[in-house]
Amino acid sequence: MKWGLLQLLTVFVIVIIMWMSNYISQNRAIPNAAGEWTAVNSPYTVFLVITLILGCFFLLFVFEARKENSFFTHPLWHKGPVLIGIIGFVSIVLFLAGGTFGPLMLWTAQIPALIYSFFIYFLFVIFIFIFAIQHKRNSFQQPFEKTIYISSLWTLGLFFGVFFLL
Repeated sequence: MKWGLLQLLTVFVIVIIMWMSNYISQNRAIPNAAGEWTAVNSPYTVFLVITLILGCFFLLFVFEARKENSFFTHPLWHKGPVLIGIIGFVSIVLFLAGGTFGPLMLWTAQIPALIYSFFIYFLFVIFIFIFAIQHKRNSFQQPFEKTIYISSLWTLGLFFGVFFLL
């Protein structure tokens, strides 16, 4: 019960982080010479938001690992990397198709919080994918907390490495 409440509190923190990001991005704009407005996004702010969100995912997984009937002992994790890879691939295809051919661009223009929702969703899918690979690679022999810790470090390293390359 205690761990479930802490997980709920962590989800609430994620919602607050995204609300603050949305609020800051709407109120922080610089006028162009042509009279248009552009958003100012600092790379440090992006690093901070990604780190906070991945930290919240880390906490969610640690709280789940400390439960008596943890989801990490479920036999579904044996097929986890394949299932999550398929889910991630289908999600990317649907996202790109929705943005290219569907009404996704219109929806995100009307509701900017959708962008943050997609951002969190894809971060979560990547985090779970890395966790599932690490979890299966160790054949479920290492403690869940250590697997979660290693997965979060790999995910942070992946995002910061890609961000520096871009």
